[in-house]
Amino acid sequence: MLKIVNHRWFHPGLLLFWVGLGILLRFMGLGNKSASSIEISTLVFSLGHGLKTIPLDQIISADILLSPLRLETASQPSDVIYHLFTESNHPPLYFLLNHFWMNLFSTDGELVSLTVARALSSILGVLSIPAIFSLSYFAFGSLTFAQITAALIAICPYGIYLSQEARHYTITILFIIASLGYLVKAIRSLQGEKPLSIIQVMGWIIVNGLGIASHYFFIVLLGAEGLVVAGFWLKDWRNKLGLFSRSWLRIYAVIFGTLITGLVWIPILKALPNDQLTEWIATEFEGLGFIEPLFRLFAWLITQIFLLPVEGTPLIITAISGLILLTVLVWISPGIIQGIRLNLQSSETQLETKIFGGILISIFTLFLIIIYGLQKDVSLAARYQFVYFPVFILILGSALGVIWKKPETFNNSWVSLPPILQANGKKIVIVTLIMGCLGALTVGGNYGFQKSQQADRLASYMINQAKTPAIIATTKITHAETRALMGLGLEFKRQKAKNLPEFMLVKKTDYPSPALATALTQIKPPFDLWTVNLKDNTDFSQFRCQQDPRPQPKFNGYRYRRYYCR
Repeated sequence: MLKIVNHRWFHPGLLLFWVGLGILLRFMGLGNKSASSIEISTLVFSLGHGLKTIPLDQIISADILLSPLRLETASQPSDVIYHLFTESNHPPLYFLLNHFWMNLFSTDGELVSLTVARALSSILGVLSIPAIFSLSYFAFGSLTFAQITAALIAICPYGIYLSQEARHYTITILFIIASLGYLVKAIRSLQGEKPLSIIQVMGWIIVNGLGIASHYFFIVLLGAEGLVVAGFWLKDWRNKLGLFSRSWLRIYAVIFGTLITGLVWIPILKALPNDQLTEWIATEFEGLGFIEPLFRLFAWLITQIFLLPVEGTPLIITAISGLILLTVLVWISPGIIQGIRLNLQSSETQLETKIFGGILISIFTLFLIIIYGLQKDVSLAARYQFVYFPVFILILGSALGVIWKKPETFNNSWVSLPPILQANGKKIVIVTLIMGCLGALTVGGNYGFQKSQQADRLASYMINQAKTPAIIATTKITHAETRALMGLGLEFKRQKAKNLPEFMLVKKTDYPSPALATALTQIKPPFDLWTVNLKDNTDFSQFRCQQDPRPQPKFNGYRYRRYYCR
């Protein structure tokens, strides 16, 4: 066994295995799930289209509703930037890359494929495997640490979830990994290593600039890195060490350069439309609701690596899954905590563990400031947790790496277990990887990290219920409602419905919509009216429309009613 491990091709081969496994898990059922509202946004803007072209207060066909999702080869990158800056609040880098990607693999005039759209994110997610392997090896100098860290990011359910979203999270994660590598190098230079070279200074600035251009939440990472650097600055200041040494001057240059790359976005941010796109995370805490974000943040942290079927399953399955997760967490925690302690005590890993630990603590601190200070509850969505995801995997991978060869057990003193159930280093690592694989399969099977809007299930139900022509009406407040209706319309196409419904986006008013009333009087009965997330107090009985008295199944993200209009 030792000969195999020491063979020069063992570690490259093992890394290739993790990459292959990561590819398999990320591309498994890639196009099966319905498009989320935010994925619709990615597709529309990446194609160089906007959402304002969809008519309001009139009945439209599915083809008109979905027209922004059709590839037009005449669209230019400038169209992508224009619509992003006039209708959205996202930086353009990923959307521009996605524009070229979909032009490569889509047909002019055809609806874009969800599989194609998600494939770019999945490929970038796969690239994070060798990227974090390299960072772990660079930081800790251990191939064991690096292999376990690569394995974790290859199979972790959260990484699979992000990779299967046609969004910009996986590309930002790559820039986070790169920026952390430069941070480690910079801090080491303060401990006596060579200062950052000019090329490294420029590289770090470019990485940070591209990170901001990928996702504005990259600024949270930069803030955390700033806090860590500030801690070392204060240490040198107290010890009366040179704050204008060559090492510090290079770091100051990076700070200045990064500020410049960030400041260029201020005019753009000020010009962004104030259309309440982020109002859904605005929160006012009352009573015990004040502590809910803390529990959510902890839950998101755990589910980044451990997840079993908890969504779309019977209550008994959910309860059993939760019990297993809790049991495993209690079983492995002493070993992981001991691994972190050992890394903090070892002169070879102490500095890097402090750096990554400082980053993780700083990000959570900044999140709490955003949540409680700015009252923007970023704990509401799993996707926002990508900022600390690579750091958490690095810390966990290094902790598992150091206990891998430890023969002693790491059980709680208050629990007496038979020898076969006692946790030693190898058992903890193996169980963690097995649980990670089960979590990845849970996400792939759509029993975890489900879409917030189950457009596929609602569309399937409507198709099965269809006996007459159907009209689907929804209220338009922001682009979010437009995207949700497009996601529903896209499912009718994907499920090859024989008779496509017609749609109507109704402007939000404080009184019954005259446009909706006019439209209903012009439609020849019989037809079914489906009100989906419609916020309108129109009395539909005046149009000979009677609500279906039967109880309707519930689908996440949609409040709907069915009316028979005869």
